[in-house]
Amino acid sequence: MILTTALAVPAAHAEDAWDAVFLAGNKIGYIHTFIEKVTEKNRPLNRVRVDTVLSFRRGDDVVTQKMMYGTIETPEGEVLRLDTRTLTSDNEIRVYGDVIKGQMRLILEGTKQRQEQIVPWGPEVRGPYAAEQSMAKTPMTEGESRTLKMYIPDLNRVVDIELKGGPTSDIELGDGMKRPLRKVEQIATLDGKVRPELGATLWVDTAGQILKQDVDLLGGMTTYRTTEEGAKAPGGRIKYDQIRGTIVKTSREIPNPYQTTYIKYQVTLKDEDPTKIIPNDRRQTLTPSGDGKSAVMIINTMGPNDGEAGSEPGPEFLRPNGVVTSADARVKRLADRAVGNAADPWEQAVRINKWVFQNMRSNFATTFAPASEAAVNLTGDCTEHSVLAAAMSRAKGIPSRVAVGLIFVDSKELKAKGFGFHMWHEVFVNNRWVALDSSFDQSQVDATHIKLSDSSLEGVSPFESFLPILRVQGKVTIEPLELR
Repeated sequence: MILTTALAVPAAHAEDAWDAVFLAGNKIGYIHTFIEKVTEKNRPLNRVRVDTVLSFRRGDDVVTQKMMYGTIETPEGEVLRLDTRTLTSDNEIRVYGDVIKGQMRLILEGTKQRQEQIVPWGPEVRGPYAAEQSMAKTPMTEGESRTLKMYIPDLNRVVDIELKGGPTSDIELGDGMKRPLRKVEQIATLDGKVRPELGATLWVDTAGQILKQDVDLLGGMTTYRTTEEGAKAPGGRIKYDQIRGTIVKTSREIPNPYQTTYIKYQVTLKDEDPTKIIPNDRRQTLTPSGDGKSAVMIINTMGPNDGEAGSEPGPEFLRPNGVVTSADARVKRLADRAVGNAADPWEQAVRINKWVFQNMRSNFATTFAPASEAAVNLTGDCTEHSVLAAAMSRAKGIPSRVAVGLIFVDSKELKAKGFGFHMWHEVFVNNRWVALDSSFDQSQVDATHIKLSDSSLEGVSPFESFLPILRVQGKVTIEPLELR
């Protein structure tokens, strides 16, 4: 899954705008924005639509992701209604809602499990083009700062944005020409914390149009304002490989990674403290090195009886949601088939894990499908393996969640060696969260599994669980110090 969070900032003042999207120097797609004036109950309004289409490789597969984001707005930019449709698998996920009395009631559909969530929503909330909308009305000046509230469709969240005006200089655009553009830093804050992965550097003309945008993630993301022909023009053979392109290389070999049960690592981030991003849990502990950018991390394989017991998890880890669709009839049937006559929760969890490993065919063509879809197709990558195993576990009354992080990859097929994105699942048994990996048939995961976050995937923002990956990719070094 490639999030386009900071990318969709098209021209709010133009009727039709096109942006070409580049990742790590490779053209991967485009953003198209168009605005139509409409009238509703004799009230003049704008219908805004932003279409994002991205294509990239995942191993031998070529994947195309589409997002169609639309709003009904006042001429001043106040969002009254929104409708987002995302296609990352066979089925379209739709999130939509209307503002009523200062609240947006968001509804997620398309996964056979409807989800609803109320989001506080004032008249100051703008769409994902908030920055350009503001600057088109009043251009930024050097040294100026202004704040906005912006809705991000990928996350279905409202974030606080600060714009900081910088100097004007000649900037080269996608056509090779240089133009005098003002540098504007876009700083994003979510839940009271600055989130660099949601920020961007904007290059703006005197009319407030963002003609170029740089985002510091996944090797560097850049968009250029262009024509329809320029945006849709093929960039030649699709070269960017999401798997190979996000591998974190390491200088030391891990000879038997999936049999290694203890590893001490040195973890360093380019501009953040790893202990503020990477969590501690029963199997993974970090100790800061004192320089604010590095830490020693120790990971031990843990079984259902190892370590201290924890507190009972909340109900969201047992009930179905829009991705972990444990109430789906087919998911329930598969869970019954996998468990058989086992009565012990841990034995049930192990049997489910093995069943998913044995019956799902691995491929990289699907980027993120709900368990109900994975149960029908029985194909996918680690995300489909983990959400199906988690859903089957919940169907048998076992609390579960997914873990997002990194794992050591040494693949001749992918020609990749290092730490790559991975997802697995955890179950709560014997008063402990225990990690399992149905992609590798591990009932106790090895020490190369580095967790960055865990989630029940509850609510209308399932893609938020991927944010920690964006935060460390291209910025982290991981060196094994001691192996057992």
